[in-house]
Amino acid sequence: MITTMPVGSWSWETKTPTQGADAAVRCVRQALDVLEVLRSLGLAQGDVHADITVGSRDNAVLLSLKRVHVSSVGAGADREVLRHLRSVDLEHTGMVRIELTTPGTCLRGSEARLVQKLFEISVEAWSSGAGTVMLSTFSDAWMSHNLRGHKQPEAQEANAPRLGGALAAITRLTEAEVVPSDPTSYGVPTEVGFAELPDEDPDLLDSWHMFEVPRRTELLQAKLPPRACLYETQTDLPVDFVEVANNGLTVGYLWGADGDDAAGYEPYTPTGEASLDAGEEWLARLSQAKERGLPPSEALRELSSWSGNARSGAVLPGSLRTASSLEDLQDLSGRE
Repeated sequence: MITTMPVGSWSWETKTPTQGADAAVRCVRQALDVLEVLRSLGLAQGDVHADITVGSRDNAVLLSLKRVHVSSVGAGADREVLRHLRSVDLEHTGMVRIELTTPGTCLRGSEARLVQKLFEISVEAWSSGAGTVMLSTFSDAWMSHNLRGHKQPEAQEANAPRLGGALAAITRLTEAEVVPSDPTSYGVPTEVGFAELPDEDPDLLDSWHMFEVPRRTELLQAKLPPRACLYETQTDLPVDFVEVANNGLTVGYLWGADGDDAAGYEPYTPTGEASLDAGEEWLARLSQAKERGLPPSEALRELSSWSGNARSGAVLPGSLRTASSLEDLQDLSGRE
């Protein structure tokens, strides 16, 4: 399953002599070197997106760019990323941060499943020569139990060595000690991957419904006006739902249950940030439908005929189905 918040993270503290290498060049090179580690191990593929931040020596933000497309590798990628930094005086910057969102594949049995945000590489470089490399993962594929609390020995056996190999390779690259993050709501990172979780009642380890679903719901609803008119967000009834796609990728599911006057949008988290972007648009339209007094089923029909836009995507024709519960649909929305 794929989350919106990291399942676990690892960091490496670096120190580089400053002579002849400014922070921007060091940051770009190190971020792309870590990306190449993931590529070489089959953990990253395709184009990536970069968030770029440049700070002055007195901590003022000089540049902040989101989701810069990076389509090439090697020296070409260096030039592509550095081109976006030309608007600031790099000779006098205090800090440069680059965060790369990397698509990659999880192995489930013999099947490789593509995820749009499998890892995030975050690199900070300071004018003093100090720096930090951080790797975060959004997948439970490396863990002894999935996020629903069920043991997954085959998935762990297939994927955990890939993650362990990446951590070891980045340690060699940076020549620094790997430091796992504190335990998260989902698992316990270690120097080589994740600690084994206790074999308890799955309901006690169901971090998906205890933590992930509430977090992403909060993320989406925070983007709506404070007094937006909303349907009920919970129901114990079966829910009708339709699939929303954008550029050929599923981004989420619109759902409704007339009996509880409940409706909403569940982001398909393997698609990454695009699933949350789309959700903001669909929730706004559901709010408008509620304000006009439409029951959830009519709102679904109306929105299914909307052509959508570049941000929202559109409902796939003929995708109307029924889930036995909202929980089952939320479970579907996180699976690769």
